[in-house]
Amino acid sequence: MRQELVSDCAAAAETAAIALARCDERLARVEPVLAEGACQRGHAFEAQALIGLSGGLCPLEDLCLHDARMDVRSPTREITRAAAMLDERRRLARREPAEILNPAALRQRLGIAEVPEPDRTGRVRTADQIATPWDRIDLEDDDDGQVDEDGLDREEEDDHGDPAFADIDALLARTRKRLDAWNDLSSDAGRMNLTLRDPAYDAAGRLARWLTVLEEGRGLPAALAAALALDAWLWLEPAERAGELGFALAATVLRQRGLGSAHLPVVGLGLRRGKFRWSPHQALSARVAGLLDALTEASAFGQADLDRLSLARTAMLRKCENRRGNSKLTELVGLFVASPLVTVQLAAARLQVSPQAVEAMLKQLGGSLPRELTGRRRYRAWGIL
Repeated sequence: MRQELVSDCAAAAETAAIALARCDERLARVEPVLAEGACQRGHAFEAQALIGLSGGLCPLEDLCLHDARMDVRSPTREITRAAAMLDERRRLARREPAEILNPAALRQRLGIAEVPEPDRTGRVRTADQIATPWDRIDLEDDDDGQVDEDGLDREEEDDHGDPAFADIDALLARTRKRLDAWNDLSSDAGRMNLTLRDPAYDAAGRLARWLTVLEEGRGLPAALAAALALDAWLWLEPAERAGELGFALAATVLRQRGLGSAHLPVVGLGLRRGKFRWSPHQALSARVAGLLDALTEASAFGQADLDRLSLARTAMLRKCENRRGNSKLTELVGLFVASPLVTVQLAAARLQVSPQAVEAMLKQLGGSLPRELTGRRRYRAWGIL
């Protein structure tokens, strides 16, 4: 099976590896301010793309404004999720790949115990049972209730209540019991972290199988190993509430194998821009080939975005010609390039000038000034998006 997969995806893997290497080498050779700006913009593009893949709407301007705590309107659930992904990618980009992919670190990140905990029936679910993770769990009989055909506890009927609300009261009582069984209410920390989790999910077993796939990919080409790791993550879903983390981990695999030393590759962006859509009903070779094409598309977009960023910088630097030696306009241009969003207060703090001086420099940029993002007359922000 492994030989057939390598032969079927060899061409796509080679194309993706060449595209990734070119993009990474170019970022390593350009000026640091351009490389920093491209990496920061890549994080924002990736977060927006992952929300789009899940069917949500996340305008890039709103995401950058929310990240700078300058929301024009109340942030939506999609904006909040994208901001969390943005912070996650920034943290991963600052850490070493070996530290990120360490099994103990992954378990800590996902909140998984090292040894799989037994379910409510006392049985320990292993990695071999992941193929059917939604097996029915037989609930133990309680002293004050019985288990019906649906596996839900039936409360004793209250003869003193209103018959019209008897079914609703019984449903609320059963729901309360189920939530109490899934949450730890015995400590303050448990009450502060209430959540709805499936006790039969077996995140530890799923993660163990994903780590096995990751280990098997060490003998494969880097791009193919990353695509297999991402495909396994999407198939197994080791994280019950962090499905997008698999894209960042696949990019980390590329960094570890030398195809992303200058940046954290954007995998979801290529998948969002391409025509391929991952589905578990497709064949393994088709899924992996589609993910490899997404890597190629993401690398091409990264180079095109770097060209756009360089062009914007060149246009703004033309306004800096024939300026005095102590002019801060060149530094303001560098700030626009390195940061997705710039405000008057941020520029004044970074350049150590007054806000009035920043306003004057913004007027000097004229038509090359980046687009204003807020649409307001006060507390404005500009960015190259």
